[in-house]
Amino acid sequence: MSDLHTYTASESDRIRRFVLEEDAAILGPERRRFASVEEARGQPVAEAVLAVAGVQEAIFEGNSVLVLRRPDFDWADLEDRVGYAIGAAVAAQARGLEPIAEAGALDDDGIYRVVEQVLQRDINPSVAQHGGKVELIDVQDRRVVVRMMGGCQGCGMANVTLRQGIEAQLRRILPGLAGIVDITDHAGGTNPYFR
Repeated sequence: MSDLHTYTASESDRIRRFVLEEDAAILGPERRRFASVEEARGQPVAEAVLAVAGVQEAIFEGNSVLVLRRPDFDWADLEDRVGYAIGAAVAAQARGLEPIAEAGALDDDGIYRVVEQVLQRDINPSVAQHGGKVELIDVQDRRVVVRMMGGCQGCGMANVTLRQGIEAQLRRILPGLAGIVDITDHAGGTNPYFR
């Protein structure tokens, strides 16, 4: 993935611009504004940014994202989280994974095999860069059960990684998936990537 640079975007300290070094449009060439995860539905990068607690609004244009933070949050807590969300979502989007099966047409064992392959091939190499790993525990009634380990255990971005990264990617590949359950003891993490 390209490097991501951050700039103070105005006189207001509430706004930051995140720019991908590569000049590729994140959501296309037109300017797009989102103020909630619901508005961003179907746009994985926008969903990931809006899912970060403290983000009030995001405007996408070309290779940049203009982010407005809520007044009760500080950039010291948000900047790394927003950057991580953008990077992870852009990387997943770049892989351009196509749906390989309708989850309703597969039994739990079939879903297990597909998810295990996706974790090993696509997800774990990315989370390993942050010292983490995602372990597939089971599939029950089309619901995937995972445990996050290493740098993911106790990481402040674990929920974003789970919901906007892993779950979003699995739903694209397995439409109709019932959901994902994380059984990680995040309080027991000893070396989280983000605190």
